[in-house]
Amino acid sequence: MSDNQTITHQTPFYRFARFVVTSYFRLSYNLRVEGLENIPVDGGIIIASNHLSNLDPPLIGICVTRYIRFMGKAELFSVPVLGKIFSVLGAFPIHRGKIDKNAIRTAINVVQSDGCLVMFPEGHRSKTGELGSFLPGVASIAKKANGVVVPAAIVGPYRRFRPLMVRFGEPMEARSESGRDFLDELRDRIESLLRQDGNQS
Repeated sequence: MSDNQTITHQTPFYRFARFVVTSYFRLSYNLRVEGLENIPVDGGIIIASNHLSNLDPPLIGICVTRYIRFMGKAELFSVPVLGKIFSVLGAFPIHRGKIDKNAIRTAINVVQSDGCLVMFPEGHRSKTGELGSFLPGVASIAKKANGVVVPAAIVGPYRRFRPLMVRFGEPMEARSESGRDFLDELRDRIESLLRQDGNQS
């Protein structure tokens, strides 16, 4: 069953949380979104983005109509109430600093079940805004799950009442390329999205 706008995820709490988050971004930033037509409306996909802030997952979540899933550091899920909120909003835990097989298996299952997974190939936030090197996880998960990858660029920085842009590029298939070649092309595409119209990340 497609994960695209499925009724099971549209709980009253989810709708309320999405409304609150959307209101926050639209009141706090001059938000613009480009390239939504590049996001498949169904089927398993990974949205791969640069990483500037802890606000990146909810930002991408309000930009797309699909219900997104994303990884969050495991420590957050041990906090009462907060962990439940994260789970309802699509997050699942990952233990950083080691290979977390459960998180990887969950990520693959999301894509194989026609879901929309958000990943940040750099593996951590960029302190300078420049695009860093990519970890192999996104290529591995895309291949194993037979999903497509949609490059995304968050053109910041996050500054109140200043322009904030999210761009989505054309989907990529990872099946016919080596992991390193795929990562290099993905990074080039995200870099290109960041640099459009003379913008700097």
